[in-house]
Amino acid sequence: MSRREAQKKIHYVRAVYSQNYDPGATLEELVRQALRLKPTSTDTHVPMRQLGVVGVRVRHREWDTEGAVIKLSLGGGTPNESIGTLGLNTEGVDDDDTPHEPLENRAFKLAEAFVLIDGNDVLVITDGAIRGYGVVYRYLKGLFDSANLPPNAQAFDFHPASNQDKRQTLVTEGVESLAIKGTMYAATEALAERRDGGVHQSIRDMKRGLQAIFSGGAQNEEQLEALARSWGEVNVTTTIRPKHKSIQSPILLRTIDEAAQELVDEIPDDAEVTITTRSGNKIKSGDVILTKVVRLYRKEYRNDIDHLDAWEELDRFRDELMQRGAWQR
Repeated sequence: MSRREAQKKIHYVRAVYSQNYDPGATLEELVRQALRLKPTSTDTHVPMRQLGVVGVRVRHREWDTEGAVIKLSLGGGTPNESIGTLGLNTEGVDDDDTPHEPLENRAFKLAEAFVLIDGNDVLVITDGAIRGYGVVYRYLKGLFDSANLPPNAQAFDFHPASNQDKRQTLVTEGVESLAIKGTMYAATEALAERRDGGVHQSIRDMKRGLQAIFSGGAQNEEQLEALARSWGEVNVTTTIRPKHKSIQSPILLRTIDEAAQELVDEIPDDAEVTITTRSGNKIKSGDVILTKVVRLYRKEYRNDIDHLDAWEELDRFRDELMQRGAWQR
């Protein structure tokens, strides 16, 4: 069986500390300090209401090297279950990626987050039950608390890194059209229970409808499985544009502008968005909120993403941001 593709978004955020509560150290230095106080994988476990337990599954070998970025793989469980991607209370530095017979109350390989921390700049890829960089933000606060770091260490928020010039162009010029391109993969079970409304829900509903049409041609379960493995290879492109400029109403234009603002604030994980303003300027995915969609592959006999592949993509995006002058280290 071929490895199933997973298109994931890298989020670029910055740790911004509250005024008058600067801890005198960067987030990177605080995380390194906490991990030194938490030498084993089990030590890093933090209970979280929606995920049960979250902890550091793997640390990059240079995590404790001053001047090197910190790269981590986080795992999570689910409420009332012992753990998800983590092992059975591993006593080593890392939770080695070896299979165990699951206990009755233990979930297996349900969530993952891959993190790069450089100063106060953070890159995050999330998967499974861990959705969005907010989980990483809450986990780090819990880790600092469990490591007994001073209260100032927790006085930060994650702010998405953004290009305010591009945002102002969008606000000033308005939207002529929205072009949304993505694969059909993310409309499947990972998002099936989400009902967030808005543009994102409309995109997911459209993809599920198209999947149903395609699946109607399958003759048996084997063909359905083969088709499901191909969702990552099927692109869907949607363009939203008023048909006739002469009948564009203020309400319609305002609605399209609001949809564009929603999309640039949080682009769907598997999509690329190109906005053409009414003055003809083009704003692409990652121009306003600095993100990047990458192609990863799940392990052949499991549903998780290889942490080394994810870390490599994080390193590559960091290099790209540096070349663009967008990295604030």
